[in-house]
Amino acid sequence: MINSLSVGHVRSLDGQEFSFTPGINVIHGPNGCGKTTILESVHLLSQGFSFRAKDLKELIAWNADELILRGSFDCDSITLSRALQVGRRKVTAKENGNTVRAVSSFFGKSPAVIMQPSDIELLRGAPEIRRHWLDEILCFRSVANAGVLRNYKRVLQQRNQWLRQFKKDGLAVGGEDLFHVLSQQLVDLGAKLWLARINLSAEISPVITGYYRRLSGGVDEITCDYRSSILKELDALDCADFLGTDEIDSMVAESPTEYNAGGVTEEMLRNAFAEKLEGLELVEKMQGITMAGPHKDDLALCASGYEMRSVGSQGQCRSAAIAMRFAAVDVASQHVGKPILLLDDIFAELDVNRRDAVASLVREKDCQVLIATPQVEELPFKADKEIPLGA
Repeated sequence: MINSLSVGHVRSLDGQEFSFTPGINVIHGPNGCGKTTILESVHLLSQGFSFRAKDLKELIAWNADELILRGSFDCDSITLSRALQVGRRKVTAKENGNTVRAVSSFFGKSPAVIMQPSDIELLRGAPEIRRHWLDEILCFRSVANAGVLRNYKRVLQQRNQWLRQFKKDGLAVGGEDLFHVLSQQLVDLGAKLWLARINLSAEISPVITGYYRRLSGGVDEITCDYRSSILKELDALDCADFLGTDEIDSMVAESPTEYNAGGVTEEMLRNAFAEKLEGLELVEKMQGITMAGPHKDDLALCASGYEMRSVGSQGQCRSAAIAMRFAAVDVASQHVGKPILLLDDIFAELDVNRRDAVASLVREKDCQVLIATPQVEELPFKADKEIPLGA
């Protein structure tokens, strides 16, 4: 949980300090007064990245050269003090007074989960949005997964750079030897990442469907399917297929402690991936991009057999997105510790039944909660502490 926050030149906020209670903290005030900025600041110090900005320089107030954030956290009876200074050219992050390698080093000790109206993009948006969500909670599950992800992205970037140069010039730095080394590294890391994602998918798929059932009042059901480019035999140019919920459940039953895709091992995934890339080599060199791998996967949520991305109503998609966020809360609670739950004005978009269902789930989680809302009286529960902003 977070105890206190100090904000300097972060968007519209400057020179302000906030303290929080372990229960439900309600931040309220008119639009544009900085409510979401407080949630963003807490998320940044907790997770090591912003849920709104790709570049941290975007958070610096327009009339300032740098921003400064400080926060105090309680993590498993240990107090953590974190400080972040972001300038136009330099970022400095500190934990307990010691400089850390990067702000991403904050991730993993004091988790936070954000819920916001734009979460509907988890259902309606591109596959990369769902992959990002999946990979974020994959790192909750194991610190080692963060290293696998980081190295996979690095090798993928290098391999794509080689392919782009080859497409343009007919040759590339390092020649075929470098290409084969990069391909082998991609295969090794890809197999590890696939196995980790499949383990996670097995854990969260029934959780997501269960939360959705509660949020919808049992009116309808959804399925959660892991779409992979390697788990089933595919045409070389068709890089997606479904691993259904029933298949996942049967595989988990066979190996409840460590799901391994129903007997599929890391070695089997490596061999299948290597064969896939070998078959795609000519096409990849013509296109200048890696065409298969975990970076092509997706998590598909379906209603009545159809993807909610295309057929789901606003209410269905919002319920499914909230279910995904609560699943992230469960993963963080099980593998790291109770997360800080950040709610950015999510109740305005929900009907009465769904509002009550979300409120009930929030109470059950017994997490520290920070809610940003313009109308505190419209919340479906009572605040333990109110933090007013603006006039």
